[in-house]
Amino acid sequence: MTLITSPGLVSVIIPNHNYGRFIGETIASVFRQDYSPIELVIVDDGSTDHSLETIREAIKRPNSLSRIEVVEMPSNAGKLAAMNAGMKYCVGEYAVILDADDLINDGYISRCIAELTKAREKDRHIGFVYTNCLLIGDDGTEIGQGKSTDFDPELIKRFSFIPEPAVTLMAALEEAGPFDETIRKGTKHHKWCRIIDNGWGGIHLSEPLFSYRMHDKNLSGIGNRVIDEIGGGHTGERLLSGYWPTQTR
Repeated sequence: MTLITSPGLVSVIIPNHNYGRFIGETIASVFRQDYSPIELVIVDDGSTDHSLETIREAIKRPNSLSRIEVVEMPSNAGKLAAMNAGMKYCVGEYAVILDADDLINDGYISRCIAELTKAREKDRHIGFVYTNCLLIGDDGTEIGQGKSTDFDPELIKRFSFIPEPAVTLMAALEEAGPFDETIRKGTKHHKWCRIIDNGWGGIHLSEPLFSYRMHDKNLSGIGNRVIDEIGGGHTGERLLSGYWPTQTR
């Protein structure tokens, strides 16, 4: 892990495995951010679809990022292995792990940085900011809203309620890593438990500031559940801790 950081720089890490149909939009959502500086590290985890071609085309688009790095893993090793690999290329003061099928809203990073800075003026143990989300379908259409839970270091031991995209101090992420690459389900729960066990706290913004895509290949299995529920007439806001699995190998 790197020990050198660039003040103010946000490192966005996108682990990707066979999400070629989505990752172009995900990269575009990073390009639309009004915050600067941002570096983007995309880790392709042994994809066998057209992901790499899509990534190479997407990063040619005009953008104001300070740096873009594409890391190609020779075979599929899992999301946490891709995260571990990506972190080695980062020099940001802050980090965002962004799933390759999701989108961050315009202004997401600047808003979260502002809230994190304000919170840390009162409590230096605050290390991350997370938000609620819009639920979108395979085609990007909004199909509902997802709600996280206010930060509770005891609750995280039993429920996964903190989403993957969250603006996090790189120091907190690096202290917790490298992450256990044998964990293949509940990967974000593993990450947050590690960070919180090290004494870091978070704050929750109860606004939908990113879009979480529901489809039949979601690693957590949430996509099929939500799509089936909506097909059965169950619409509205969902408490995400009821859907996300805890860490398992």
